[in-house]
Amino acid sequence: MLFWHVGGAIFLFRWIFRDPKVDVRLLALGAVLPDVIDGLLGLVIGAPTTQRVGHSLVVPSLAAVLVLLATRRGRRRRMLMTVVVAWLFHLVLDGVWLREEVFLWPFFGWQLGAPPAGTIWERAAEPWRWLKEALGLAYLWSLLRTQGS
Repeated sequence: MLFWHVGGAIFLFRWIFRDPKVDVRLLALGAVLPDVIDGLLGLVIGAPTTQRVGHSLVVPSLAAVLVLLATRRGRRRRMLMTVVVAWLFHLVLDGVWLREEVFLWPFFGWQLGAPPAGTIWERAAEPWRWLKEALGLAYLWSLLRTQGS
């Protein structure tokens, strides 16, 4: 769900932080990063793409700690933390906290639980997915029109 995550992360960031100068490319990167991580992990271990470690709270938290320890105050730190914040917004938009074995991995054990029921095509046909994608696309379109870019 590309448009839902990107549009939702940009909306939430602009609404919460009220920062008009934020680089939306970094927000877009952070918004898709959990799916990219889990997709690549799924390819490596040969499992179907589903919510895995990229959707846990531990991984973006560790990334935030690493950014804070490895950088000084300034532009680079703000840029990297923007990616981490968008990553956390992705978790909110996915509702991952409802699957505590994924969200709080590895605190409930190393297993990530069973993947969601149905094939990827059956899940893609769910009406709510299409509605959320349409909402994200509509927000991105309105943002593009109002920004003049």
